[in-house]
Amino acid sequence: METAEDQRVRFPGGGPPDELPEAAEAREDARLLTGIAAGDPHALAALYRRRGSLIYSLLVRMLVNEMEAQEVMQDTFVQVWRRAHKYDPGRSSPMAWMVMIARGLALDRLRSRSRRRATYAAFEREVASLEVEEIHGARQVERDELAAACATALNDLPEEQGHALQLAFLRGWTHEEIAGAVGQPLGTIKARIRRGLLALRKALKDHHV
Repeated sequence: METAEDQRVRFPGGGPPDELPEAAEAREDARLLTGIAAGDPHALAALYRRRGSLIYSLLVRMLVNEMEAQEVMQDTFVQVWRRAHKYDPGRSSPMAWMVMIARGLALDRLRSRSRRRATYAAFEREVASLEVEEIHGARQVERDELAAACATALNDLPEEQGHALQLAFLRGWTHEEIAGAVGQPLGTIKARIRRGLLALRKALKDHHV
């Protein structure tokens, strides 16, 4: 004769009869992470299908940019692939762990965005300090000519100076990042940028005379 325990409804999936849907979902995520840690790409694909849209929606809210959200989501699953063996079920659920990775990458992207804006603002201040007089209400063609002169002056700089200026002010790289990328001492990079700015100042003054 069946007991009341035996008569409980068994739900598909092999879990305990009273297991909540959330617990079953977490258990499946954990199973897939175990497969990923073992190097199974099919487990990664399955986890991506299960959780990709949720993580993507979080990233869109954080970054307010769909293209960046897609890039960061791809980076998130790359990190999941690389770090699955470090997942500790005793510390967090699989979903919380993945959200933590995604959030960290999104914050890095936001910080990088802020730094690019700050360095671009610094570039604009440098250009403003070139003492080029602007005529109030100047026609658009005159502004275009000045922009073209800036581009020409930048392109006419020695390659090393021009490259350093573009990385620093147009791409937002720090002096340290440029030095590391080109394999040159930090002092050399700072000197190149300083000489480049002086040459740019002279070229623009000559253009405006």
